[in-house]
Amino acid sequence: MLDVNTIIDDRQMRSLTGLDMAAFCALAEPFTSGCQQEADARFSEQRPRQRKTGAGRKGVLASPQQKLLFSLYYLKTYPTFDVLAATFGLSRSKACENAHRLAKALERTLQAKGVLPVRAIASLAEMHALFADVPVLLLDATERPHHRPQAVVDRQADYSGKKKTPP
Repeated sequence: MLDVNTIIDDRQMRSLTGLDMAAFCALAEPFTSGCQQEADARFSEQRPRQRKTGAGRKGVLASPQQKLLFSLYYLKTYPTFDVLAATFGLSRSKACENAHRLAKALERTLQAKGVLPVRAIASLAEMHALFADVPVLLLDATERPHHRPQAVVDRQADYSGKKKTPP
């Protein structure tokens, strides 16, 4: 099982999470409050609690540092949930649940620190304003085949210009 205490040096930490030990430790404290805020938000949306905060079964990812390691490892390497579960000693379903929940907590933490990049671009004019100093902007896209309509009029509107479907 991968644990924070088993990581021996900065190189190993950078290869697993993308951060060195100092940056990881600096992010661990705010991440604790981000996890707490995410838990409070999650439970405020649901029905009232039956138990006090902290009651119940303790998870495998007990410490905030272990949760941060789990989240950063997942976001850096994007393993399947089977691999993630085996690496951290969880079940597949808990690996999936924790990955999504802790990613939200990490986003909350980075937003509170003011280091979360702006990614929501609403219009083309806003994109041009953000990238005004970039001379050439390339976008990468994947063309996917789709069902062609049977009517000739509708077929002309959907024609992409390609002669054949790529192999």
